[in-house]
Amino acid sequence: MKMPEILVFARMFVIGFVGAEIFRTTYHLGSNFAPTLADLCIWLRGAVVLAVLAICTMYALKRGAHVSAAQMGRSLRLDLFLAIVLGGWSNELALPWFSKFHDALQSADPHWAPVLLLLLCILLISSLVQQSRPSRSETRSQLFFLSDDEIKRETDDLLASEGQAKSFAETVLASGSHSGLVFGVDGPWGVGKTSFINLAERYWDRAADKVIVCRFEPLRYASEPDLSDRLIRDLSAAIQSKVFAPEFRPAASRYSRLVKGKADVSFLGFKLSMEPSAETVDELLDDIDEVLRRIGRRVIVVIDDLDRLDAKTINNVLFATRRTFKLSQATYILCYDTEVLADSKEEGSRAREFLEKFVTVKLSLFVDSTSIRDFLRRDWEKAESQLGSVPSDTMVKLGAVLNELADILQGESAAKYLALVGDLRKVKRFVNAILLMQIEKTNLGRTDFNKRDLINLMLLHLNYPGLFRQIYAEETEGRSGAFSVKWEYDRKSFMNAEGFSQVRDDQKGPSKFLLEQLFDIGALKLGEAGSVEESTLRSRACFNNAQSRNLEGYLKLIVRFATPEPQETFVLYQTAVDQVREGHSISSILSTADFALKSGEKGHDQFWRVLVNQAHRLPSVATEDAIETLVQYMPRYSSFDNDDRGLRPRSVYALLRLLDGVGWGRTAGQRRTNSSENVIEIAWRIFGERAHLDKGLIERLASPRRGVLGWQDLMLFRLQCSADRGGQLYNLQRALIVHQDSTAQTTGLVSKLALTGMRRLSQQVFALFKRTYIDPGRNFFAEASRVPAEDFLGEAFASLVDQAVLPPEPDEVNTSIARRIAVARSSAASFVAYQLSNSSLPNGAGVGCGYYDAAGDEDCGGISRLMNEYIFDHCFNPKDSENVLIFIDHCLSHLSSPFFSDQEGDSYVATKTGIPGGLDSAALGSYWRQCREHIRGMGLQSSGRSVFTTNYTAFYRDDLEGVFTVLDELADEASPLKPSPIA
Repeated sequence: MKMPEILVFARMFVIGFVGAEIFRTTYHLGSNFAPTLADLCIWLRGAVVLAVLAICTMYALKRGAHVSAAQMGRSLRLDLFLAIVLGGWSNELALPWFSKFHDALQSADPHWAPVLLLLLCILLISSLVQQSRPSRSETRSQLFFLSDDEIKRETDDLLASEGQAKSFAETVLASGSHSGLVFGVDGPWGVGKTSFINLAERYWDRAADKVIVCRFEPLRYASEPDLSDRLIRDLSAAIQSKVFAPEFRPAASRYSRLVKGKADVSFLGFKLSMEPSAETVDELLDDIDEVLRRIGRRVIVVIDDLDRLDAKTINNVLFATRRTFKLSQATYILCYDTEVLADSKEEGSRAREFLEKFVTVKLSLFVDSTSIRDFLRRDWEKAESQLGSVPSDTMVKLGAVLNELADILQGESAAKYLALVGDLRKVKRFVNAILLMQIEKTNLGRTDFNKRDLINLMLLHLNYPGLFRQIYAEETEGRSGAFSVKWEYDRKSFMNAEGFSQVRDDQKGPSKFLLEQLFDIGALKLGEAGSVEESTLRSRACFNNAQSRNLEGYLKLIVRFATPEPQETFVLYQTAVDQVREGHSISSILSTADFALKSGEKGHDQFWRVLVNQAHRLPSVATEDAIETLVQYMPRYSSFDNDDRGLRPRSVYALLRLLDGVGWGRTAGQRRTNSSENVIEIAWRIFGERAHLDKGLIERLASPRRGVLGWQDLMLFRLQCSADRGGQLYNLQRALIVHQDSTAQTTGLVSKLALTGMRRLSQQVFALFKRTYIDPGRNFFAEASRVPAEDFLGEAFASLVDQAVLPPEPDEVNTSIARRIAVARSSAASFVAYQLSNSSLPNGAGVGCGYYDAAGDEDCGGISRLMNEYIFDHCFNPKDSENVLIFIDHCLSHLSSPFFSDQEGDSYVATKTGIPGGLDSAALGSYWRQCREHIRGMGLQSSGRSVFTTNYTAFYRDDLEGVFTVLDELADEASPLKPSPIA
């Protein structure tokens, strides 16, 4: 019999001896206390006994006493049981030695028994209460992230590893007992080596009567000096948790002491050296192996995370494992990544070589991109999903990005992405990065972000933070650095910035690949700049110019979690146009919250822009709806300078483009060629003829309800129809020509085309003005001065009406709402009067309406003469002092810049070519000759009145004398035309 066995029997003997003495002690104390319970009824005494027994039983069950008892029973160690019995008998033989102690117990106070019993019960109950106390309910987190915990059940297997794990487990079981049998599980980090072993262990658990699994994690003990000792301890704990083998612990302890070698002990300043026994390591290992054979179990020792240790510690672990190879009942499984070991230099190379020498069977783990794709596309609501902690609404929004990532892994570039998202750990980290962006609060489907570009930038952010920081520094706060693509007017295609190629070439592997996918012109294949669709210009991360700060938007989304407002995205308007194409009415779309005018006009402005650009794709019903709705909505838009000219004037341009592009030639779903016979429909729309009878745009734009601003819309519409304006409205201009004369040439000299095409339109417009203002004797200028501020503000700026009605400050640098409304009011009157009165030839600024006669094709300026008579005889008639002010305001609103007047100074001045403002200079001179004395006599120079224009503010007190001087010069050059209107 060997020493470990003697110690086990001695221990059992002592347990029997001590147990008998404890029983005897409690008997004596109980005997003393029993007489005091004689008066208690028997059921109460029985209840106390049962309660104590229940407490002891519950504690024993909680501590696993039944499991230990079962293990002892299954071991059939009757020899140890006999040792316990002998220990109890020896206690009986030793009674004389303890007689004094027993006499003291018998004579002690009888209440010692309940005191000790209550103390025991309190200790047991306290332990039971602590274990059974419910844990405090945790507050539900507002953010959900995926943990990197390994899986423990087959139902959690997301990568279909169960079959391979089962095969591996069966192979290990069938391999039998061989000294030094080592299996190697090789795979990169994140491939799921620990999860793979967990699945295999579930199969080994089903053969618990044959094997014991010991999981040794050296990473937990990397700082300890002796890993061999820790390995033996873990092995001992694993064995004793499964079987009853009391002789194993002493043998393991002796082995541990032997491995440690000599121990130094300090006592009272003296250092004592304790040498281990003369036993050899092989002898001790034989003892341990004999214990394993006796219990009839094989031990599978799993050493995980070997590749996470430094090279020196790896060698120590391998050495500690190698020293235990003499155990014939032990099988070893090492989990590691060979490439990580190889990355280390000298020590790593040695560890790799040492590992290769004693790994008997090697299994390599791989993750197919198919498994990752299936994971990304799985049903997120399944209970077994690792993403079960993420709310469903968040997962729905995640789905778009994850599906795009799955598509990437199915494409030609999948192999290059596997280094970045080729295992479940990397995918989880990617998903957590998206969750950190609080994606549940956004809707990527309503933004312009290209999902693939977003994925590439996030992979840069996660894996190459230094490179990402460089991109952020160069491409935010309005800057455009080396990464965003550039375009110059003298080039047909986009190009990379000068420094991009250097940055790209400095990178290697995945980082270089991501840069190419994001910014390299060769990889992007954008083509010529003019052929790139707007959706691409507004969505791709490579663009970061003044008009489209796409890349900066991506970077702020990733770093600042900032998403653009819906009105700032192109996709909002593209979706709206798609709905129009599908049959939704435009008015229903514009009435939604995203297009509420109280939030501003940008939504409507962008909608009309996108719709007009894609109008060629609209069906005929949608085309009619677009033209009708745009005409109806014009009065609801602003008509003053609000960082632009206002949406109402811009809507006129949108209407012109709609007419030119889709206002003609529609059949049931097909568009005919733009021949003269087809495009003439545009003219019918304008004049209200044929199918558009009583719906002519001339009448509608300048309807009585629209007043002066309606006339401003109509005159702007008419002006842009002139071919010499260069608006590329070829179909519309051809329609006006062939409507005037079906045999006229529609190609040739632009000025001639403009003269022909604008005749009928100008005559119709003047005829309407004559019926509306001239014939009834209405003063257009006076009515323009009384246009309510609300009409200029439109619905979007209606809340500013209180500011708009205030008297504008005369300060020229003032940009208040009141001043801008005053400018818009003055400009409306001047613009309409100028367009109707001037008789300019087509020289790039449009044909003046006054160039034509009111009827016929003689073109002798008849309209100009009629307008001059109307304005001078009626609108400027000095019999009404208000008309004098209108006249002076007209002159002051047409001062000329000193740059064009050959005068010194920087103030605007009156000139003979400027102050007529489209009126006839001779008629103006004649008018002033007749009314000069009357107007001068009014003393207007002392007035505090001001005239506001876009470029300057004119003051009666400062600028009127200069106007009078120029008018005097015009009067001297003119001859009297007729008697003075005040005579």
